[in-house]
Amino acid sequence: MIKAIHQEKHGFYLINQNQKLNNSLLKYSKYCLNNTNLDDDFLDVVTQLLTGLKKILIDANLTDSINSEFKVELEINKIPTKGWSIEDVIQNIILNYLGNVPNYSAGYAPLNVIPPPLIPAILAKFACAIINPNLVYESYAGKAIEAEQLAISHLAEIIGFEPKISGGYFTSGGSASNYWAVRCALEKAFPGLGEKGFKAFSNQEPVVIQSVLGHYTNVNAARLLGIGTENVISVSVTPDFSISLPAFQSQMEKAIKENKQVVCIYLIAGQTDSFGVDDVKGVVRICEELCRKYHVPKPHIHVDAAVGWVYSIFKNYQITDNSLGFSTDTLDVIRKLNNLYSSLSYADSITVDPHKHGFTAYTSSALIFKNKRDLLLLQKDFHETPYFTEDIFCSFPGAYTPESSRPGDGPLMILANLYALGYEGYQTMIGYAIQQSIIFQSKLQFSFKNSVQVLNQNVPGTSTLWRFYPPGMEAQEAYNRELLGTSEEDCNFTQKINEYNHNLFAKSKNMRSHNTPILGYSHQVIVNKSGMPISAWKCIIINPFVNILSIIDNLHILLDMVVEN
Repeated sequence: MIKAIHQEKHGFYLINQNQKLNNSLLKYSKYCLNNTNLDDDFLDVVTQLLTGLKKILIDANLTDSINSEFKVELEINKIPTKGWSIEDVIQNIILNYLGNVPNYSAGYAPLNVIPPPLIPAILAKFACAIINPNLVYESYAGKAIEAEQLAISHLAEIIGFEPKISGGYFTSGGSASNYWAVRCALEKAFPGLGEKGFKAFSNQEPVVIQSVLGHYTNVNAARLLGIGTENVISVSVTPDFSISLPAFQSQMEKAIKENKQVVCIYLIAGQTDSFGVDDVKGVVRICEELCRKYHVPKPHIHVDAAVGWVYSIFKNYQITDNSLGFSTDTLDVIRKLNNLYSSLSYADSITVDPHKHGFTAYTSSALIFKNKRDLLLLQKDFHETPYFTEDIFCSFPGAYTPESSRPGDGPLMILANLYALGYEGYQTMIGYAIQQSIIFQSKLQFSFKNSVQVLNQNVPGTSTLWRFYPPGMEAQEAYNRELLGTSEEDCNFTQKINEYNHNLFAKSKNMRSHNTPILGYSHQVIVNKSGMPISAWKCIIINPFVNILSIIDNLHILLDMVVEN
């Protein structure tokens, strides 16, 4: 006889002939949420989780106790035969494996472009985890589809695109956005590439041009899309970390004369370490001149503004009124930012990462096209997705997005922040971060005088890169030698200073303790005249609670310890 067991609390029936199976279903189905299950029990376990997270945030100590021998974990931990209690899962799984992550909300970890997620974004992500929309398709996402469209429209307005004409979608991260911008560029250059494959190239050799500081994902895009890493042309940069226009013109003209087809020009607005900005308008002007001269098609212009997009929020800030009371130096930086970022509108597509300067949690990243018709170049054929055709009138972003599984948290998090902060809130947060960065650079130079060189002092933003030099060495003179020297002796000198700084950074990691400032380090922030990478320390101030004096004090302790030894 079939038994129907009614679980009143959860509001559903479990129907089965076997009592043992019924009992087991009742035991484990309690973890399913339904329209009646956001009750006190759920709130209790959420409270337990938040209590545990609070302890983690207080006790966070980064990497000092991470076990590098992961085999130990594999040997000790096995999937249990019978499930654990939710309390054990919280303590031994969720909290255990979130331990030793820097508390980015506390302000002691300005090591990279990782902001403290704001409460509106956290709530949006939490809500999305419960509702679980999939943006591939309107039937799976409901109004979350509208949230994505609205978020793209608002971000397009910020970066200088016309919202009604532009279009785009949220991706799995900036890397994916860059990949698919290059994919669009290929389809423009070689119509039908999606169907014909490499045969569409015919005898033409596609190339991509970028600065030598271009993000590594662009090289990987060439690898994945069949362009080949050998066909990525890297152009030298100026001392302010932007692409050299004369060098760009020379390299593009050379490629055209060699009968190569330049399919994409990849530029940066906010280089990962230095926050350097390429002259988009200048590159577009040179590009158009060369295309007219040699009667070749204009390549797709893509700008990776994953880091720098947010600086466009100052375009409507009335500097003369200065309603937020920024310092004179900060206002000078805002003027420079407005000048640099006003040329984003010359791009054909732009990568935007709200999970960087947008104060959302991971992942919130978008690819935005100036003209939404470019999305058609990525569109799948109707017959390829038969399971998404139940309603021909619905919105179907999955027709042009690479992923079929896209959560709704990306757009909803940035929308929540945009509406909670508004322009004024973002201008306040980013403006203060700029002001703190200016102060930090000033104190760094004052405290260490001739033994430190700030590398990106003339680049506006919230990043500071610097190199330390051994006692008795004049930093400015030494850095000029590193940057411009070409002899073997100069290269050896640069390598020596690279090693000196890396060893200092390694010692600083060993000094870490509770809430010790955690700084970043990059092995290549710029390339010198000989093509040799120059490394640097970095501090990227986004969090308003970063303690500048604590960073300076800890650097003093580090250098004093080195001198004593």
